[in-house]
Amino acid sequence: MSTVRKHYGKWQCLVRVKDHPQIIRSFKLREDAKRWGNETELKIRREDAGIAKIKYPTFNEIGLRYIADVSSTKRGFINERNIIKSLLREAWSTYPINKITADVIGKFRDKQLKTITGTSINRKLDVISTIFTTCKKEWGYPVANPVLSIRRPKKSGARDRRLTDRELNLLIKGNHTNEMMRTIMQIMLETAMRPGEVIRISHDHLKGSTLFIPIAKTKPRTIPLTEKGLALIKNAKLPFITTVDAVGKKFAKLCHHYKIKDAVIYDIRHNALTDFMRVKNLDLQSTMMIAGHSDPRMLMSTYSNLQVEHVAEKLKLIRVDGKKLN
Repeated sequence: MSTVRKHYGKWQCLVRVKDHPQIIRSFKLREDAKRWGNETELKIRREDAGIAKIKYPTFNEIGLRYIADVSSTKRGFINERNIIKSLLREAWSTYPINKITADVIGKFRDKQLKTITGTSINRKLDVISTIFTTCKKEWGYPVANPVLSIRRPKKSGARDRRLTDRELNLLIKGNHTNEMMRTIMQIMLETAMRPGEVIRISHDHLKGSTLFIPIAKTKPRTIPLTEKGLALIKNAKLPFITTVDAVGKKFAKLCHHYKIKDAVIYDIRHNALTDFMRVKNLDLQSTMMIAGHSDPRMLMSTYSNLQVEHVAEKLKLIRVDGKKLN
């Protein structure tokens, strides 16, 4: 049904039809608002442009199908499934997919921006976009991708959180940390591997002082090991019987117990890579090989984290005319 009301000096018409998003438009004249409302409601009910010939599933139905047929085959299945399940709790998930417009997704984006970062919202928008692309290209539904018609939120700045020596000491040596988590964190600190890479290694992947990483974020790679890193892996009980999600949750619980704020498991990798450059004096190319990055800008913008005082210390070593700078 359509409803006309006075709103900020204009006449606003609201069109509400079951299983359709609400449509609102304002007019100077009440008659125009009422006429537009009747026409719009009639157009929706008649399903113009042949839409009535196709019975579109709801986003909820499509989301569940996507989890079963597509997402379950991916390596990052758990994270994507969790995102989709959160989307299925939205009110618009009950709409037929052809009724989920750019306006609907835009309002979803704006609501999300009040509670989470732009980067997190973009992950959700990526999943929505992929689902609509699959609907059109593989499942034969002639629907427009609403994500392509909205403005994306700005990405959050790269994390530059570095765990202090005190925090690392608590996390690794604290009596609340079990042996598996202690070993995983120590290996990450010595190798700069991601948690998902660490839990998949085995003793068979060792060759001399190098480690083959068969399942990485982009492609398999081989990294050199420090003496401590080699010893940690040799003495570890491999493979680790856990998941990336479980490791992340256990790390969060440890941080809560030890009162460590604003830290995630990936910050250990951050520490390791900055130490490779700052403490072990590795060049950028060597650190990239260990990190598994193909673009040096990724390493420089995210992991260098070289503080001004450390640069100042290096400048003290510069000599001019044989004299040390003061």
